[in-house]
Amino acid sequence: MNVVRVKDIFVKELSVDFRMQYALASIFLFAATIVFVIYKSFNNINPREWVIMLWVIMLFAALNAIVKSFLQEKKETYLYYYTLFNPIDLLIAKLVYNFVFLVSLLTVIILIMTFFSGFPVKDLGLFTLGSLLGIAGISVVFTFVSIMSSSGGGHSTLMSILALPLVLPILLLLLKISTVSVRLIVDTSVGNDVMLLLGVDCILLGAVFMLFPMLWRS
Repeated sequence: MNVVRVKDIFVKELSVDFRMQYALASIFLFAATIVFVIYKSFNNINPREWVIMLWVIMLFAALNAIVKSFLQEKKETYLYYYTLFNPIDLLIAKLVYNFVFLVSLLTVIILIMTFFSGFPVKDLGLFTLGSLLGIAGISVVFTFVSIMSSSGGGHSTLMSILALPLVLPILLLLLKISTVSVRLIVDTSVGNDVMLLLGVDCILLGAVFMLFPMLWRS
């Protein structure tokens, strides 16, 4: 891995998003609008609904955000990248950028939800650890599916069909960990769920690192 090249790709992704501010703003506006509509529908959101809302909104906001990760690039651009970068450098830069972007998006969603309905989390450490591991897994899955979609013709619909089943185990573990963190249930084995989530992330990451060089050459 070449750290300088990874940093260069990361900065390029950041500059592209800042040039396309309307696309960036639309993602955050989507998340804010959904939170507001749901709040006005229920008026009073209990902790269980808060947890479910948080991760369902985050899931679809993340899908809209990462769908552009590889689909926005033209084939000619990838041919140019092929002459400049090692595929692993490109993949790491994309994964790190998507992870940072999704953490920022989650923070904004939590702030908006806290403004409307409070912050019911009691175990902040568990919630933060579970959220970071979950965001890492979601970013790996969506980035990988974005790669597959771009190699298969660049259809965003294909990404939705492939991504949602793959991300379901991560979402279920996130819901379990978050539910424990707001003290809706008491589960002394929640540490095993955290380790399982970490294991799922590692398996997905390993699969992406093995398959990406072959998909990129195609």
